[in-house]
Parts: sequence; C-alpha cells; structure tokens
Amino acid sequence: MKRLILLLATLTFPGIAAAENVSMINYSFNDGDTIPISLSSLDVNRLRVKDDRIMDITCPSGFCSSSAEQRDKTGSIKLNINISAPFTAQLTTEKGRLFALFVTPKATPGFITQFTYSMAHLEQESVFEREFDYPTALVEFTKAMMNWKKYHSPVPGFSVHHVDPNTLPKKNSALPLTPQVVFSGKDYSGIIYQVTNNGDSAVDLTTAQFYSYSARSASLDDFHLKPGESTTLYLITGGGANDFR
Repeated sequence: MKRLILLLATLTFPGIAAAENVSMINYSFNDGDTIPISLSSLDVNRLRVKDDRIMDITCPSGFCSSSAEQRDKTGSIKLNINISAPFTAQLTTEKGRLFALFVTPKATPGFITQFTYSMAHLEQESVFEREFDYPTALVEFTKAMMNWKKYHSPVPGFSVHHVDPNTLPKKNSALPLTPQVVFSGKDYSGIIYQVTNNGDSAVDLTTAQFYSYSARSASLDDFHLKPGESTTLYLITGGGANDFR
C-alpha cells in the first residue's frame, strides 16, 4: 500500500522526481578565465556567482536566453540553451568580475552551477582588522599560516607568494633560514621559513633567535634539531611586504 501511495505521488507531482536529477556543480575562477562547462540543452539551467550577482550573460545571437528574478537574493540567473553546438558565453557580475564559459550542450536534466571567485579571501578582513586584541591577532595569523602549510587553506586578507629557490643566494651557514612562502597583507606580512641544521652537532632553538627590528612574532614547529634535520619557522613582520627580509 505504501509503495502504491509513493508511486501515485510521483506521478501526480513529477517535480518530486525531477528534483533528485538536478545536479549542483561548483567551479572556481579568476577574472578573465574561460571555464569549460556542460549545460542542459533540454531543461532550464541556473547559474550563480557566490557572494555576488550576475548582471549580464552574452551569448552569440540566438544561442541562449536568460532571465533573472529581482527577489532572488542569490543573484542567480536562469539560462536556456537553444542549440546543440558548443559556444562561448561571457558573464559580468555586480562586483566587476568578468569571465567566460565554453558551453557544451548536453541532453540532460538542468544543472545548478555555482562559480566561486578564487581571490575572494583577499577582500575579506584580516585578523588585524577584526575585533581581536593585538596578541590574539598574532596568534590567529600564525595559526592561519600553519593551516595553509598543512591544508592550503586561504588566509583572509593576505595574498600568497611562493619564493623561487633559484633566486636565493647560497648560504653556507650552519643554521640557514630559507624563505619558502610570503603572505602579503595591508599592514602585516607573514613568512614561512625552513630552518636547517647543517652543523655536526644537535642544536636547541628558541624563538628569540629569530626576532629582529621588524619581527612581531616567531613560532617554530620544533625546538631541537639533529644534524641534517629541518623545521619550519613562522615569522610575522609589520608594514606589509616591504618588511620582508
């Protein structure tokens, strides 16, 4: 009896079954990117840009038709594909993003597609701009650098620059510091260094060894290195990227 009721409900309300077939797909993008994407040529597709609003989509004449609802808080648009051949469409957003889609029409149910701006974290407030006291902000920034090293998690308010080892001068010291990554912010920078013991005996490290005039905070993964061992130093400097030494 329950199976009969469910079958009747599905036949009476086809939207119940159709809802299960709609796919949610996520893409990340930068300004100027062209994203290869498959969209339905049989059904309505919905496109949105996370934390933004699509203002316009431009397809070759007659290739697509779009509509938007003013009350839609997600800023999404509905898109119908009118041909079966691939084509390129260009999107602009309320925040000034511009990117393109290389659309391959498919005879499938409609897609819900979300685009996420890859550099959105740069527009967020850093820990130094939030309501943290100064010591807590230093700790939170250090934790963010550690999480980036482990998980590559974005650090709000900071851009990431990898240091090319081929551009660094050779160091023959017993305890060289090798910069690996620089986090550049509005007022502060963070640097991840590799510290290596090139000596013949074990060494004990302290954070005080790495303080300088511009350094605001230093943290180490390990405090004891045997010959040939390395550890990671997280250094915070004030004044943005110009204070990188």
